[in-house]
Amino acid sequence: MHPFSPGGRQLEPGHWFGPVAVLTVGSVVAWILFAFGQPAPLIVTAVLVAGVVAAWYSPLRVVGHEPLHAVHAGPDAAPAVVVLWRPGCPYSASLRRQAARENLRVHWVNIWRDAEAHALCRSINQGSESTPTAMLLDPASARPVVIPASVSGIREASAAGLPFGHA
Repeated sequence: MHPFSPGGRQLEPGHWFGPVAVLTVGSVVAWILFAFGQPAPLIVTAVLVAGVVAAWYSPLRVVGHEPLHAVHAGPDAAPAVVVLWRPGCPYSASLRRQAARENLRVHWVNIWRDAEAHALCRSINQGSESTPTAMLLDPASARPVVIPASVSGIREASAAGLPFGHA
């Protein structure tokens, strides 16, 4: 099920487990520190760290999302490398940093914000929301070509603009 309904921004409760768990653990640690008479700056630091980590893993985090339909729209659309990602995925975050360092042209589509991308991700990964999922979208092809979700895979697909194994 997609975490946002098509008509609105209703969140799916399951995606909040991680951030809520982090905030709960942070609060428990803060109370333990308080109970043992630790200084206030240490307690505040524990709460702030928990808040930052929870925000990082939150499904509300807005970072580089592009709708999937916008990537392959237009009659003269060129082949494009697309990475399906989701907030809180450490592998997606790592790939994003590496791709930025290499200055690679990649379209980042958040599967929790785009119903079409969510369905595509699940169809490619046999029902799983495995991310990052990298692919080459070619308007001439009926289906996307899955490529390795790595800098070298993205670089090769970007340079060739062709599916792997085809010359």
